[in-house]
Amino acid sequence: MTTGQARAIAPARPDTDRAAGPRGLVGLYRRLSGLVAGPAADAQAVTAVMAGELGVLAAVVGPAGEVLAAAAPGTGPAEASSLVRGEARTAVWPRTLDVAASAGRALRVPGAGHLVQVVAPVLLGREVPAFVLAEEDSAARHRRPDALAGDDVLLLVAEHAATVVGVLAGRDRVLATAAGQVRGDLVSGLLLDRARDADQAAQWAEHVGYDQGVAHRVVVVSPDDDAAHGAGPASLLGDAEEHLLAAAPTALTVVRDSETVAVVPEPDDPAAVGAACARRLARGRVPDPDAHWPVTVAVGGPVREATEIAASYDQARRTLVAARRLGRTGRVLRFDDLGVHRLLLQIPDPEAARAFAHEVLGRLATDRSERTAELLRTLARYFLEDGSPQRVAKALNVHPNTVGYRLRRAEEQSGLDLDAYRDRLAAQVALEILGEMEA
Repeated sequence: MTTGQARAIAPARPDTDRAAGPRGLVGLYRRLSGLVAGPAADAQAVTAVMAGELGVLAAVVGPAGEVLAAAAPGTGPAEASSLVRGEARTAVWPRTLDVAASAGRALRVPGAGHLVQVVAPVLLGREVPAFVLAEEDSAARHRRPDALAGDDVLLLVAEHAATVVGVLAGRDRVLATAAGQVRGDLVSGLLLDRARDADQAAQWAEHVGYDQGVAHRVVVVSPDDDAAHGAGPASLLGDAEEHLLAAAPTALTVVRDSETVAVVPEPDDPAAVGAACARRLARGRVPDPDAHWPVTVAVGGPVREATEIAASYDQARRTLVAARRLGRTGRVLRFDDLGVHRLLLQIPDPEAARAFAHEVLGRLATDRSERTAELLRTLARYFLEDGSPQRVAKALNVHPNTVGYRLRRAEEQSGLDLDAYRDRLAAQVALEILGEMEA
């Protein structure tokens, strides 16, 4: 049956009824619009008003036809949703939604028998996040109040309802954005130790969902190149937050100027969480994601109290500085693994530290030949193996006599005396500064 035939079934109404129509329509408009002022109003409330006033099946559905809200006279939301899902199985349903979205206005289409459907797109800027559906039996239209008579009432009400749903959706987005901003501000306040006292810090922590019953570590993800691979830092940092939450859903995250920060609770492994984030960021941004990451991940020490979060953040930040000073970017580095570099970080001028290392090691630090580099690696391994030539030989897969020869050559080129405690200490610190003491 066509829409025109469906209209013809409705009994004629006197002109007095039609004159009353606009007044009834305006009243229904006002009732729908009034929902916006209610803090608890939602799409379900909109469909309930439509169903109650017009005696129709009313629903709000998503772009894929998923039922977001539904109401019908004499039924509950669950039964009304079931009726709408039944309609969604028809072949014309997806096409109707697509046409309504493209047209940007409500459409009236015939249904089975005397049924008439109206589909109105919910417009939110250029986006169409949902549709308002209204379905009535045109043969029963005479049951409507006289003030709501007329062929176009259902179409007009559906359009207005779609506008109201759009306003509610926009309000919810604004509120969600505001809540996210407040949450981010509170997390930043804990990281920067801005609470005036321990009680306020505890209140902030409780508000953002921080569990003081478990240990946490702060993870900092920082791009190594703000303009790397055609992606600006904002995009990279936003993606980093998404990936951190995917790896640790209960983490507290915030995007700051040049980094993304997460407060990761146990039992999640913060280093593993950071590594997972970095690997995902590498995909599509670097030629070999397994060999190189576009970010460095730094992990602070463990904390429990809310007032200690700032300390873990400071440790993570210092670890990040160490990674860049030592040329260890593009990887995960933990504050716990810094060792003597915790002290070296206190040196304000990195070049002064490197000058010290060159002075101690002499030609070992300045000669770029492979033979000298071999001596430097052997010396570093000697310290890592606690001075055992046998373990050094095993680690380097050479004879112990070769180790002894290389150590003597290292002493000659550097002027060090490995039997002297002060020389051994100075040599180890120098190797740490140059990043040669990695196991």
